[in-house]
Amino acid sequence: MTHSKYELIGVRAVKPLTGFTVHVVFTDDSERELDLTSHLWGPVFEPLRNDPQLFAQVYVDPIGQTLAWPNGADIAPETLYYEGNPPWVKEKRHVRSPRKTTARRVTRPSAKPRKPLRARA
Repeated sequence: MTHSKYELIGVRAVKPLTGFTVHVVFTDDSERELDLTSHLWGPVFEPLRNDPQLFAQVYVDPIGQTLAWPNGADIAPETLYYEGNPPWVKEKRHVRSPRKTTARRVTRPSAKPRKPLRARA
């Protein structure tokens, strides 16, 4: 089964492995073993991080074709399929580029002289 680039990919099957790793079968018949550690962030995922038995209850939600858990947590299939890191992972790894030291600030003369601000009494 082939998908155009505009078709949504879903999860067809999931099997928990060791730790926070799962074996996922997608709707295009591709399969992957995925470590979900970086996705288990935030209050809804805290019970899964703290209880391996709850994490192992992962299932495929038939409506959204997402990975889901009994506590209401879920992970979107496109995040898993396209191997995109969740936004908070990118924020933590963000490195600021160094500022250019050769840049000059250009100032323009004002058309009217500014009035000084009055102090409030």
